[in-house]
Amino acid sequence: MAIDTGRDAGDSLLARLRDLGFVPGARCEVIARMWPGGDPMAVRIGGSTFALRRAEAAAVRVQPVRDASPAPEALAGQRASAAAA
Repeated sequence: MAIDTGRDAGDSLLARLRDLGFVPGARCEVIARMWPGGDPMAVRIGGSTFALRRAEAAAVRVQPVRDASPAPEALAGQRASAAAA
C-alpha cells in the first residue's frame, strides 16, 4: 500500500492517513460500503477500523495480495498423508 501524492490530496490528509497506518506494506481491507454511492466506506487496517470518504480513499493506492496461507483442505490432506507414513 502507498499514499498517492499525485492526486488532489493535501499534505494534511496525507499526514493523517500515514498516522492512521496507511503506510507501504500495511494490509488493509474494505469491510463495508454505505449505500447509496459507497460513501463513506469502512476500512480495517491492522487492528483498527476507520470510516473514509471516497475523496480520502482516493489518496490511497493498494495492490491486491494473494493469501499465502494454505487452504484448510490442503492442511487436512497433509495431516492424513503424514499419519499414513
